[in-house]
Amino acid sequence: MRLHGLRRLRISSHHVTTGVTMIQADDTAADRPAANASVGLRTYLDGVASIVKRVPAAWVRCELHTLKVGDRFVGMEFIEADGDGKQIAKVQGGCWPAVWRRIEGDFRAAGLTLTSGSQVMVKLDANLNPTYGFRVNVSDIDLTFALGDLNARMQAIRKHLQDTGVWDRNRNLPRPADFVRVSVIAPAGAAGLGDSQSTADTLAAAGLAEFIYHEVPFQTRDAPARIVETLREIYRQCRAEPDRHCAVAIIRGGGASADLAWLVDQKLAEAVCRMNVPVMTGIGHERDRNLLDEIACIPCDTPSKVVEHISSTITRSAMVGLRAYESVRASVAGALSDHRAAVAVTSAAVDRDAREAIRVADRVVRAAATGLEPGARDLLDQTHAAVTAALDTARGSARYRREAAGEAIQGLRMEIVATVGAKLRPLDLGTERALSEVRTRLDAVPQAVTADMDRLLAQIRADAARSAEDAGSAITGLRRQAIVDARQAVDVCRSAIATIQDCADALHPRTVLAAGYAILRDAAGSPLTSLRSVRSADIVAAEMRDGTTHLRNESQAQTEDQRA
Repeated sequence: MRLHGLRRLRISSHHVTTGVTMIQADDTAADRPAANASVGLRTYLDGVASIVKRVPAAWVRCELHTLKVGDRFVGMEFIEADGDGKQIAKVQGGCWPAVWRRIEGDFRAAGLTLTSGSQVMVKLDANLNPTYGFRVNVSDIDLTFALGDLNARMQAIRKHLQDTGVWDRNRNLPRPADFVRVSVIAPAGAAGLGDSQSTADTLAAAGLAEFIYHEVPFQTRDAPARIVETLREIYRQCRAEPDRHCAVAIIRGGGASADLAWLVDQKLAEAVCRMNVPVMTGIGHERDRNLLDEIACIPCDTPSKVVEHISSTITRSAMVGLRAYESVRASVAGALSDHRAAVAVTSAAVDRDAREAIRVADRVVRAAATGLEPGARDLLDQTHAAVTAALDTARGSARYRREAAGEAIQGLRMEIVATVGAKLRPLDLGTERALSEVRTRLDAVPQAVTADMDRLLAQIRADAARSAEDAGSAITGLRRQAIVDARQAVDVCRSAIATIQDCADALHPRTVLAAGYAILRDAAGSPLTSLRSVRSADIVAAEMRDGTTHLRNESQAQTEDQRA
């Protein structure tokens, strides 16, 4: 290098660390900048690049902060954070599309995907380009590290939950015998949510269950905290209304299995374990098994199976209620039959006791009046006939029977006493004792009959009122259940009709043609369904979505040419 205008030069050895020999003038020349006393930026960066190029490639533990997949280059940004979450290192880099396809294929085969926020073990090669600046080239990403990191976190969470004694808390809760209100936690617009929501809406429209939806992201860094916050809100609602809240459903439809890694969180798992109502899970595909499935009370494979479990439980509860109603109705019918029999027996007993009381009174009166005048005997016979007629008349109504019989017997007693007293006054004292005996027996007759009839009427009224009330309640419940069952049957039929209609639309020729297929027909317009029929046809009409064209059979054409 040619130097001009400098009297003395000194090579500074401590500037060689960058790989460029820096030429520094002495103190007298430092105050006068000269064009040949500096180097160009390209020359400087080329010197630094030569040093960076000698740094060997290394496996580095870091976090994939951003990922942008492009057609020409896959851009990545890696960061490292300390224990407090503060960023302490950051670098830009990436890889070529061919390298990315190989790495992505390996992860996909293992059921994982690389997304922003993934902890990775990446092989980096430092590179400084004077035009594009410093970046790191990615040559590989360790798959085993990603799997091992996820498994290690899951094992640590399992141990923490078992040590704190909450591992089995939600799993041991009694499963609901019926569902009244269910809180559903799901990502907004999830496919699994839409599939299961149609059945849930049918149950809600029939008034069988209430579904409350909470839209929470599942594939972001703050997803666990958002889900925990929602669970705490539901927890407070369950404490305020313990009789209404039945379960919490955490659902997410199909997608990449690596997305489930966001749900491997200690606070989230502990919140699920401590929920005061059963937790249902339907996350991912049937093959996916995550940590929340292990600790939930009712783990299901998919969102559809969650709502199927709810629907089947409600149906089973309704069937149990229907059987209970049938049992109650049979019991009511038996009770009514027994009641009617008891009333008949009681009525017969009352009638028998009344007749026996009158017969005893008649016998006593006749025995006491044996020695009376013929006029007194005739009066006694007339009185007996009147009592018998009064008893027959009273049989139409229990209350009327009691009042009429009491009045008739009381009148009879007063009339007999008066008549017998008038007839026996001239007689001796022996006859007076007979009269006293007649009075005593006659007083006992209406009292016994009245007491028996009062007890019978009270029992009949109480039994009739209770039977009517039970029968009314049973009939009302049956009517409501019949309406609910009818609505469910109509909904099932509508769903089946819709499914059949969808299948029919999918198989319609217009749909087949729109999908890019063709329908081959012969000259008569009949569809050709086999290779043999196509080969034997002279002209084949190919119907496509944008029109119809005619094809001539090549073998048939050759035969005609040969004949010609």
